[in-house]
Amino acid sequence: MELTAGTIAAPAWGEMETDCLAHVFRRLSLEDLAAAAPHVCRGWRRAAADPSLWRALDLRHDHVARFMPWAPLAAAFARRYGVARFTFAGFLRLCLARAGGSVSHLALPPLLSSPVAAELDRVAADCQRLHQLALPPLLSSADEARLPELIPRWRHLQHLELESKPSSFPAVAAQLGTHCPDFSGLKTSGSIKPEDAAAMAASLLGLRSLCLDSSYLPKQELLAILAGCKQLVEFSAMNCVGFSEKDEEVIGRGARIEWFEIGGSRFVDDEMMAGDDQFCDSSYVDVL
Repeated sequence: MELTAGTIAAPAWGEMETDCLAHVFRRLSLEDLAAAAPHVCRGWRRAAADPSLWRALDLRHDHVARFMPWAPLAAAFARRYGVARFTFAGFLRLCLARAGGSVSHLALPPLLSSPVAAELDRVAADCQRLHQLALPPLLSSADEARLPELIPRWRHLQHLELESKPSSFPAVAAQLGTHCPDFSGLKTSGSIKPEDAAAMAASLLGLRSLCLDSSYLPKQELLAILAGCKQLVEFSAMNCVGFSEKDEEVIGRGARIEWFEIGGSRFVDDEMMAGDDQFCDSSYVDVL
């Protein structure tokens, strides 16, 4: 279309204000922000580096296809940045650097190198404004022991997801209760021991949301948690072993909670395990 007098030409994409481009770039994946958009022009490179685009980092989705050395992202880094050996740890460092200390949501896949402590130290140092954190199973007892020491760095933490409950959980809970005044949400799975239940009841008094799905959760520990965490409005212990979803005492204790879900949970003892094949599926084997 020819321009006539009084007609104002629309600016080219590369000439748009950085804030406008950054708003559009919120629709892009992290891969495109890291390896595609910065190579279009200077304007796009400035916009792709906007810290607001890197505040929420969910790196779990389809992580095997995304971050393996043979994945398209690795090929793009080799072609455009000359990276000979692409690693998830390197990509994580790039994301944290682009965020400039502004990360508020971070979810990590089970791709951290061993020992994990060094990478967790980096997250603790670079992500002190975290509100939500999701961690994969830690690789060693040393890494699990290190986790409580890092909690004080995340004073703004509100929600923590531990894919597998670490052996250091009581110490983690104590640190959350001491150093994270706004902490209100926990999700984990594993064998909930008496000391774990006691730690939740004693340290996480402000807990409003708790998910313990697919855990080994004896009735006594469940009742201790419900008695101690009086602020709960959401509680889920679906498909657990250790108590029955039909237990009247458990149902009565949970009646005060706005959203209370224990469907699929069963009390299983040795006699039942030996005499009924229905309790031998993989979900119960994993929990026990």
